[in-house]
Amino acid sequence: MKRIIIVVAIIFLMTSAVFVYQTLFKAQHVAADDTQNSGIILAQDRKKPTKENNPWLAKVDDTTITLNDFEKEFQVHVYALPIDDIQKKKYQEDNNNKKKFLVNLINEYLIYKKALKENYDERSDVQDLLKAVTRRAIIQVYLNDKIEPKLTEIPDEQIEAIYNQNKKLFAGVDIDVARQQIKMQLLQKQYNDHLNELIDSLKGEAKVIKNDDVNL
Repeated sequence: MKRIIIVVAIIFLMTSAVFVYQTLFKAQHVAADDTQNSGIILAQDRKKPTKENNPWLAKVDDTTITLNDFEKEFQVHVYALPIDDIQKKKYQEDNNNKKKFLVNLINEYLIYKKALKENYDERSDVQDLLKAVTRRAIIQVYLNDKIEPKLTEIPDEQIEAIYNQNKKLFAGVDIDVARQQIKMQLLQKQYNDHLNELIDSLKGEAKVIKNDDVNL
């Protein structure tokens, strides 16, 4: 079953996450062979961990990134990727992706620690952002749990019929890619229908009042 991107509920979270990772993916100069002068130590021998069940992978000054820390961060990263479950599994199984992510995670900590030294965590706009991201993260997981099990597979016949009716729209597009796009669009419609259904039911249960005297 395809995991649909939650457009309405998590667009802010996804946008900010994608921006961060795209930025950090480009910062490849902070790599394993360039870290000795940056306060970073990379674990070179995974066969001799400091702790058998949770070896450390990298250290940024006084911050240690353990294997468990890395796996949790990596799972969050994979969870947010706009790809289906099969692609996510392949992505997770590619060790190169994990190595790149570790470099990016180190880059994150470098920026994060610098920002903390400049007291960015105490800024009111940062606190507001944290509240919004937390709310949207909870919504994301909730909607995935409640709506995704309701999604049904799209019959190949339906995909084929739509493709044949709209061949001009898919001119120059690989046929397999076109079919995948059609399938994702139909699943997205399913998702949106269930989402609207849920919102309508919640509106019926809650008391929502808008102040029409305030113009936005």
